[in-house]
Amino acid sequence: MEYVLIIARSITYAQRMSVALEQVGVTNRIYRAPAGLTERGCAYAVRIREQDLPKALTALHQAQIRPVQIYLFSHGAYQELPER
Repeated sequence: MEYVLIIARSITYAQRMSVALEQVGVTNRIYRAPAGLTERGCAYAVRIREQDLPKALTALHQAQIRPVQIYLFSHGAYQELPER
């Protein structure tokens, strides 16, 4: 199963991301960022389907919310995606 984690700097930003994504129909869930993905101990992640990434990034840009990092989970491993 492939999915994308959009890393937010705090729970508040993750919640803002979630609302912005829901407004454009992108299903998502908020999680604590997995250990090792971020240097920030308090980071949270918003999980979305891989195919929703372009729509999600557009929605976050329009809401002026900038992700800390973006990771694709595929074949059992995380791969950092370049900033778009």
